[in-house]
Amino acid sequence: MPISILAGLPPRSELLRGESVVLGRAAEVDLILGHPEVSRRHCRILFEREAWFIEDLGSQRGTAVNGNRISGRTALKSGDQIQVGPVTLAFGVGTDESSGAAELVNPIGTVLYKGTPTADIPLGSDLIFGRSEEVDVVLSDPVVSRRHAMIESGPKGYRLLDLHSKSGSFVNGRRFDEHDLVIGDQIQLGPFFFIYDGRRLVRVRRLSVGRILAIGLTRQGDNGPILNRAGFVAEPGQFIGILGPSGAGKTTLLDALSGLRPAESGKVRFDQTDLYKNLGQLRSLFGYVPQDDIVHSDLTVTEALTFAARLRLPAGTPRQEIVKLVDHTIVSLGLADRVNLKIGRLSGGQRKRVSVGVELLSRPPLLFLDEPTSGLDPLAEFKLMELLRRLADTGCTVICTTHVMENVYLMDQIAIVSDGRVVFQGPPDQARSRFGVTRLSLLYDALQSMESAILPPFEPTVPGEPDQDAPAPLTKKRRAFSLPILLQRQLAIFRADSKNLIILVAQPIIIGALVAWAAPDPQLDQFFAYIATLWFGCSNSAQEIIKELPIYRRERLVGLSRWSYLTSKFIWMAGLTAFQSLLLYGTIAVGRFSVHGAFLWQIIGLILLAFAATGIGLTTSAYARSPMQAVMLVPLLLIPQILFSGFTVPAKDMTLPVLTLSQVMPSFASQRIADVSFLINQKISGALARDYPIAYFNISDWTKSRTGERLKTGTLYTETRPIWVACASLLLWMIGGFVCSYWFLGKRERG
Repeated sequence: MPISILAGLPPRSELLRGESVVLGRAAEVDLILGHPEVSRRHCRILFEREAWFIEDLGSQRGTAVNGNRISGRTALKSGDQIQVGPVTLAFGVGTDESSGAAELVNPIGTVLYKGTPTADIPLGSDLIFGRSEEVDVVLSDPVVSRRHAMIESGPKGYRLLDLHSKSGSFVNGRRFDEHDLVIGDQIQLGPFFFIYDGRRLVRVRRLSVGRILAIGLTRQGDNGPILNRAGFVAEPGQFIGILGPSGAGKTTLLDALSGLRPAESGKVRFDQTDLYKNLGQLRSLFGYVPQDDIVHSDLTVTEALTFAARLRLPAGTPRQEIVKLVDHTIVSLGLADRVNLKIGRLSGGQRKRVSVGVELLSRPPLLFLDEPTSGLDPLAEFKLMELLRRLADTGCTVICTTHVMENVYLMDQIAIVSDGRVVFQGPPDQARSRFGVTRLSLLYDALQSMESAILPPFEPTVPGEPDQDAPAPLTKKRRAFSLPILLQRQLAIFRADSKNLIILVAQPIIIGALVAWAAPDPQLDQFFAYIATLWFGCSNSAQEIIKELPIYRRERLVGLSRWSYLTSKFIWMAGLTAFQSLLLYGTIAVGRFSVHGAFLWQIIGLILLAFAATGIGLTTSAYARSPMQAVMLVPLLLIPQILFSGFTVPAKDMTLPVLTLSQVMPSFASQRIADVSFLINQKISGALARDYPIAYFNISDWTKSRTGERLKTGTLYTETRPIWVACASLLLWMIGGFVCSYWFLGKRERG
């Protein structure tokens, strides 16, 4: 007799084999229903005297047939709907084989909002859900009560109330009477499923996703295979640990399962969908927590989670709902007394919980963690593992690598990796008998004493796996434009340390004062001004990307645009550099009690140079392998700028090859702007040549190269072409720096 899952879990069809079939969440039952609200042994279906019956096995949430809760043995007929907690089964109903897809024959009813079929229910006023035609939202299914549930609006958002329905109402797999809605909440009313996005309810086909199946994963390393036909399987709502000695391939397996670094061969299916073929669609359903705590240490817990939520949630999400989501996440992390503390001042375990919390904001159905307890003390380890256990109990599939054996009893299963092969997957108790150890802490010694070749690989089998790919499950909308949020985060990080502002202001004032005091020549003032601007731009930006690269990679996985990220860095760092440059220029002018030359052109040149220098610095940062390497590259970039500027070695004294190289330098373009600024609208004379000799001879030689004659005494100099050429050169450096840093950043995304 066939039986099919209609709702509550990914759809599939099974055949009832035998005269007694036990349904539940435990691994040893006949038909596994991996939902946290299903009891381990929930109910039994029996075949006796040519008839089928069902009985509840003392489950916590009870069993119902066609909406009526059963108390004893109840007869079944083909087409009956069985409610096993929040999971709805169709008895005697299979799949439509002729369609070639795994769609169920028995469809779920329609949703009518104010008389119109819809998949989106806008919120704004009180709404009543039920089967009666008199309610606001009609859910046409016999399992739904006539007045089933209600959503009411209030000053703190929306609240969902159950109206004493027969089959109950569920949020995130838990039955409730009253519940304050938080973004990402998953709602089940009978066989109907909705997700709350802060503004509306979005109907989805099912809620419980997160089954993952891997077969034959292989990846080669420099010294042989890192993964060797590894297999793995996880059901929704399971907490699974990947264990094994160092170098066994645990992290490589985790990265292959998550799609972060796909395997070279083999398949990974996410709810019957090929993960690697649909990685762009499915990535938004995954959370990934790397081994390092990659959060901005200068932000408070609330600030870090708020910016993370704004980057992950769609544009237009109400600010009040974001605040509620962040507060809810902080409480669930056990950090309510640390909300205004900077992350850098938290303990190791608390920082790790914040790192986990960043991923929980988007309520992913599947969460990957790489060595989450690394570096934690035993108490912090236990609290974090307990948090992950509670998370799995809400229906999230949690998969983590770990060396810690003390807390594996909290896990549903462990997968043991040896020499790139999964040699065991199952409950922790079975691992002891499988490897002949009394304690799991002795497992690694047992693995070392065994020959890896004689350990048979784990080969997962999942009943009902289709031959063809199923449609990709529901994916989440991503924010298309993140630039304003990223700029606000830059400002928050900058303001978090008052020393940043002091250094930013003090640098140009001190340098400008020293230049005004020590340099006797206004031409030298301009030289120092643009060299300092180059130094500000390069040094400010050289570490900006490389130090945040792990954070960027993490946010890239959840849909952050590379363009938005890099543009925010470019605007912010160029703005700071331009501010420092103008402050330096103003300090020199005040120290001199005057300004020599056309100051407007000088200011324009410094601002353009600030943007060009920022592009050079960001390119350096995206190219470097470490912050230290980036710092070491800055002098290598700046010294040629001094040498080929046309000031330390005047252009008239340069050989042709040297002059050709100099003309492409941003410092040469800045010097050319300074030269013209001293001569523009001035009458050419011997006194002018004596006052500004470098400017005079540089421009005179440039004029001769175009006309064959030098500047003529007594003429008024009005030629602005050198300035426009120099400005165009600086613009090209700015654009080229952005493009190069964009390209290098793309190459660094996956490490």
